[in-house]
Amino acid sequence: MLDQPDPEAVAARLDRRLVVDSAGEPHAELFATAVLLDFSADASVVRIVACGQSGPLLLRGGRVVELGVEPCTPLGLGLAEATGPKVVPVRLRAGDRLFLASDGVTEARDAGGVFYPLAERLPGLADGDPVAPAERVWTDLVRYCPDVRDDVTMLVLAPRAREGP
Repeated sequence: MLDQPDPEAVAARLDRRLVVDSAGEPHAELFATAVLLDFSADASVVRIVACGQSGPLLLRGGRVVELGVEPCTPLGLGLAEATGPKVVPVRLRAGDRLFLASDGVTEARDAGGVFYPLAERLPGLADGDPVAPAERVWTDLVRYCPDVRDDVTMLVLAPRAREGP
């Protein structure tokens, strides 16, 4: 994938690969959700493309910032026929962290059928240790929805502090 110049092109190539791989299979449902992140060389900017999956949440100064990443069609369902992926550039500051979670987190429901409110709960779970939020969210999620049935994936990215001015 290193020969692609940007995350939109990587998404298009992955989509084409999945479409080709499933073309000869009757009733094949070969698709994938993905979030692609392309960091600048100095990690001051990340370019985000979301395909069938919510984009990351930005943890900044004790708050959660929703980045306005609108997911396009999942990979393998033909991005060429749908609205293609849109890149969202985000300027990062020292201390920023990106929190990514699969839909197993965001679509978990309590006994009353209410979705887990990740963006509302994350600020209280993200203070202190920069990598602890995933463990804390998991603990909170299982309390909220003891019968988690979907796969759950979480990732916390903390770009390194840049040297120089």
